[in-house]
Amino acid sequence: MEIGIMDGTVVRPTLSETLDAIVNHGIYCMQFGLGRVGLPELPEQIDTELCDQIRKEFDERNINMAAISGTFNMIHPDLQQRTDGLRRLRVLASACERVGTSIITLCTGTRDPNSMWRRHPDNDLLEAWNDLVRTMHQALQIAEEYKITLALEPEVANVVDSAQKARRLLDEMGSPYLKIVIDGANIFHTGELMHMR
Repeated sequence: MEIGIMDGTVVRPTLSETLDAIVNHGIYCMQFGLGRVGLPELPEQIDTELCDQIRKEFDERNINMAAISGTFNMIHPDLQQRTDGLRRLRVLASACERVGTSIITLCTGTRDPNSMWRRHPDNDLLEAWNDLVRTMHQALQIAEEYKITLALEPEVANVVDSAQKARRLLDEMGSPYLKIVIDGANIFHTGELMHMR
């Protein structure tokens, strides 16, 4: 196992300075986000020169880009928002090889229309699950086209809010392009901490 860091943990004015600071801490593995270079996490487009520059900065320091963030609200109540997220996911997927990674991290989203990180009671409805399955099928078509892995993180505020639901989604999708990334703290529901071992 290699110790890595998530983008945003160490912040400096430029990408070069940020990566230098990470290396100075003895870390050579990172989950990257395009916000570090002034773009949205899922951009409308990515300039090839920028992709090459990002790759160069990582390669010069021998930093492994373990994954790149590609989070969008996969069950947003507005279908157009989901469609836009998928379109932008394709843009990011098309840039993965050039920037030096083959993994995009995702979350599953919430019915809350204003915050992807706020739980909504409708997340538990079958309709929300079915929307997730439809969106994920489309996302996995993109993953297969570009030969990348989608690494889904369960979150208490999202429709996939437990290890059990993550397993269910893996089983329903049946795709080698879908994996799970776990931050254990993100699946503790209110009142459960005392029962965790």
